[in-house]
Amino acid sequence: MNPSNGKILVATPELLMDHIFNQGVLLLAEHNDNGSMAFMLNKPLILRLNDVFPEIPSNIQLWNGGPVETSNLFYIHNVPELIPDGILFDDSKDLYIGGDFNHIKDLFNKDLLDESNIRFFLGYSGWAPNQLEDEIKQKAWFVTQNDFNIFDLNPRNIWKEKIVAINPENVIWKNAPLNPNLN
Repeated sequence: MNPSNGKILVATPELLMDHIFNQGVLLLAEHNDNGSMAFMLNKPLILRLNDVFPEIPSNIQLWNGGPVETSNLFYIHNVPELIPDGILFDDSKDLYIGGDFNHIKDLFNKDLLDESNIRFFLGYSGWAPNQLEDEIKQKAWFVTQNDFNIFDLNPRNIWKEKIVAINPENVIWKNAPLNPNLN
């Protein structure tokens, strides 16, 4: 399967020694001639939104989006009617990236937004033109359809479920530790 907006990238066992992407499941938000941008879906941070923005009364989880621009906050949502100026990147799942952050603050303060509609990431994962295709050819990534709700998934099991669903012979990797050196 070819990469495109809205597809899922699943780290292959080839990346088990990579300290950033090992057992990673990423949502591809942009893929074009200028490169690719994705967000890790299964790497929660210890930070919460109100740790970074104390004026927002929300204990919503922040996620490690990837190693690029880790001091910047990115967000994906499915409520364009509430958050203006977001960019649609997956029309099959009605997923948008970005939008007016002041509206987001207001929505949280009015208790009109929660984790069922939005996910926040510090940083993103990025590739130069053709770099992602080269990594796929080198068997670093599987590309698959997004068949789940990104706002309601178990980050602990998603890689294990995906790796076996892609190829049942990968069941041997299902119980691999995050750090293979501990095996």
